[in-house]
Amino acid sequence: MIQALAERGIQHIFLVPGKLIYPLIKSIDDSAIAGIVAAHETACGFMADGYARASGNFGVCLGISGPGTMNFLPAMAAAQADKIPVMYLAGGIATHHEAQGAFQDGSNSGIDELTIVKPLLTNAIEVKQAHTLRHELRRSLSCLNGQRKGRTYLSVPVDIQKRPAPESPTPGALRRRETAIDLAALDAVLDDYLLRGLNIACLAGSRVNNPQDADLLRQVAEKYHLPVATTLAGKGAFPEGHPLALGLYGFAGHTRAVETINGDDVDVLLVLGCDLNQRDSLNWHPKLHGTKTLVVIDEDFDQVSSHYQPDVQIFSSLSASLRHLLTVVNADDPHLACVNKLRNQWIEYVSQLPLEQRQPDRTARMMAGEKHLYPGEVIEHLRCRTAADANVVVDSGAHRIFMAHHWQSNGVGDYHTSSALAPMGWAICAGIGIKLAAPQRDCLVVTGDGCMLMHGMEIQTAARYRLKMTFLVMNNCAHGAMHIDTLQQSGVGEAYTALPSHDWRAFAGSLGVAAARAATLAELDDALAAAAAHDGPYLIEMMVGNHRAPNRYYAESVAEYEQRIREQ
Repeated sequence: MIQALAERGIQHIFLVPGKLIYPLIKSIDDSAIAGIVAAHETACGFMADGYARASGNFGVCLGISGPGTMNFLPAMAAAQADKIPVMYLAGGIATHHEAQGAFQDGSNSGIDELTIVKPLLTNAIEVKQAHTLRHELRRSLSCLNGQRKGRTYLSVPVDIQKRPAPESPTPGALRRRETAIDLAALDAVLDDYLLRGLNIACLAGSRVNNPQDADLLRQVAEKYHLPVATTLAGKGAFPEGHPLALGLYGFAGHTRAVETINGDDVDVLLVLGCDLNQRDSLNWHPKLHGTKTLVVIDEDFDQVSSHYQPDVQIFSSLSASLRHLLTVVNADDPHLACVNKLRNQWIEYVSQLPLEQRQPDRTARMMAGEKHLYPGEVIEHLRCRTAADANVVVDSGAHRIFMAHHWQSNGVGDYHTSSALAPMGWAICAGIGIKLAAPQRDCLVVTGDGCMLMHGMEIQTAARYRLKMTFLVMNNCAHGAMHIDTLQQSGVGEAYTALPSHDWRAFAGSLGVAAARAATLAELDDALAAAAAHDGPYLIEMMVGNHRAPNRYYAESVAEYEQRIREQ
C-alpha cells in the first residue's frame, strides 16, 4: 500500500498513531514517504486537503478505524464540497475479532462506518481478504486522478496489514494522462465568439486556481483582450493588479467585477472551472446569464451547474483548452488585432470602475475614536510585506470576507480557502499541508480567534516539524461574521457571538511556537520582521475591530433573491 502511494508521488502522509495501524506506520518508516503526526484526525484530513491543492496530486491521511474514521468525517465533507482528491486510510480490528463486541469495532458488526462515510466519497472500501487487497487498492486509486478528483476510503484490518505482500513484477513509472480535449468545440468558440467583435468577459473558478492554469489563463486573456473575474474559490487564478483584472465576483465581490458581469455590455461570459453555486453566482443572480451568451468549459465529471443552463457547455481539459486557445491563432494575426482593437474601447471603460467598495463605516468609526484597527487596513499593510508568490491560506469568519476583498492576489495559484463548506479552523491545518507540498514558497495562514478555538492546537504540528510559516490570528474577541450582525441588530443576542479575550500569544508559546501580539501597524511590522528571522512557525495575534464587512453586493443579492422567491 505504502509503496503504491510512493510510486504515485506522495511524499507526506498525515496521521494520528494507533495500534490498529502499527504495520502501516512501520512501512512508512521504511519508505520515501514522511509521516506527519497531527493532534486530531480531522486536522489530518484538512492537511491532506491542503497538500492536494498545493501539490496538484492527491492527499493522504491515516488513522484507526472507529473513532479515527469518525473524526475524518468533517474533513471528508469539506473535501467533497470543494472537489479535492483525498485518500483516507484506516486500520480496522482483526477479522477474527469481528461480530464479538470487539473494542473500537468499525466493521459492519460494529458501528458500520462504511455506511456512514459512503455519502461523502467516490469509493468506500473495507478489505476482508488479503488476496483482494491489491485489487481494492487499485480501485481506490483509480478515482484520484486529475479528471475525476474523487475521494476514497480504504479500511484494512490489522491482521491483513501484517501479512507479507505477494510477489509481483516491479511496476513501471506511473503515466499521468490528461483529460481529453474537445478541439472541435474549442475551435467553434474561437470562430463564434473570440474572433468576433464581441465584448467577452471570463469568470474563473477553483479548477483553474493553480500555478499552471493561472499562467495560461493570464496569457489567453492578454492575447484576446479578455477582462477576467474570479470567484472566491478561484481567487488566485488571475493577478488582481493586472489591467484586465475585474477582481472578485460573488461573495465579498468587487465593484468592477459585479457591475461589469451584471451589466448590459457583456455579450459573452466565458466560465472556466466554476460550479456557479450560490456564493459564486451572487445567490444565483439572474443578470449573470441575462441576455448574454453563457459559455462553460470544464473538465469535471459532475454537472457544472444545477441552476444555470449554459448556452454552450464543453467538457474538456482546462489546461489543454487554454494551451490550444493560446497557440491556435498567431499573435500577429491581423484579424485578431482588429477584434482586439474593437474590444479595447469597452475594456478602457471597464478599467475605470473602482475595484474595492467604499467603506463609510470605517471612516465613521475612526472619527468616533475606534481603538482597534480596521481589518482591511491590516490586510493591505500585510500584502505589501508578503512575498509575491507566497501561499495564502484563509479560514472562515469575518476575516475571510475582509481578506477576499482587500488582499490582492498575484494570480499564481497563491490563494487557498475552503469555499463551499467553509469549516472553521480548516486553514490552520490545511496551511501545514500546503507548506509541506510547496516548501519553497512562503506560507501565510490568516485565521480568527473563533477558528483557533476549534483547531488552534495544530500549530504544535508546525512546531514539531519546524515548518517556517506564519499564522496571523485576527482577534476581534468574537465570532466576527455573526457578531457584526448582532451589532447591527440583525442577528442573535451578543452573548452567543462574543468570545472571551484569550491570549493567543501565550497559547502559542505553550506549544513551542514563537509569537507576538500587535495592536498597531508598527507593531505588526516588528512582528513580521521577527517571523522572517525565525527558523520555524511564528504566530502573530492582531487586535482588530468588528467593522462592517465589505460584502455589500452579496447582502443585496440575498434580499433580491428572497424577493424573487416571494413573487413566485
